[in-house]
Amino acid sequence: MRVFIAISIVVASVSSASAQFAMDHGHAADAAQAARAARAAADAKAAAIASGAPLLPSQQTNFYVGSSGTVKIAPRTGEELKADEAAQAAWKERCRPTVVEDREGLRRVRYAERDCDLSRFNTAGN
Repeated sequence: MRVFIAISIVVASVSSASAQFAMDHGHAADAAQAARAARAAADAKAAAIASGAPLLPSQQTNFYVGSSGTVKIAPRTGEELKADEAAQAAWKERCRPTVVEDREGLRRVRYAERDCDLSRFNTAGN
C-alpha cells in the first residue's frame, strides 16, 4: 500500500511539473510579444521626438505619482503675471483675511465673505 501511495505522489508531481512547464512556455510567447510591442512604442516615440513631430496622446502620458516623473513648466508671460496680481488684489479686497487665535492657541484665518477659504480650483460652495 505504501508503494502505491509513493508511486501516486511521484506521478502527480510529474504531471504537475509538466503542466507548469507547458503553462510557462505558453506565457513566454505572450511576454515576448508584449516586450516587442513596448519596444516598438518606445522607438516610435523617440523617432517623433527626434523629428520634431507632434506626439500622440498615448505617447505624452509619462506622469508618475510617487516616482521620478518629469513635469514641464512653462514660463509665465508678463500679462499672466499682471492678471494674477490683479486677481489677488481683488480677492484681498473682497475677502479681507485676518488671523485670529482661538481658545486652543491655534492661529486661524477668518474672512469677511463666504467661500473665501476655497481655492479657485475648489469652488464647491458656489
